[in-house]
Amino acid sequence: MTITPLDAASEAPAAGAIVPDAPQSSAAADADAAGFGFGTLVNALGAGAQSLQRAESAENAFMSGSGGLQEMMFERAKADVVVQIATAASSRVAQSINSLTQMQL
Repeated sequence: MTITPLDAASEAPAAGAIVPDAPQSSAAADADAAGFGFGTLVNALGAGAQSLQRAESAENAFMSGSGGLQEMMFERAKADVVVQIATAASSRVAQSINSLTQMQL
């Protein structure tokens, strides 16, 4: 999994980076260029789900005797990192929405 820092969004995407391929409006394209587009979010969620599925498959393979302990632990650690990132991101979004709703116009 490749994580691109937000301040490096103006650079060319790294190999394996999540890049949306659907045509978008200029506002959506600007948001995606900054790394905040809906397509990017959907692709990231898909990648997170795949990571969780790989971890579950590695655990099942270990329990059936066809997989190794190292593979299982590695996949579970990657899935745990994905869950922690998703939790932190959702917390930041909730804080941002709360700040916006409390703003006086």
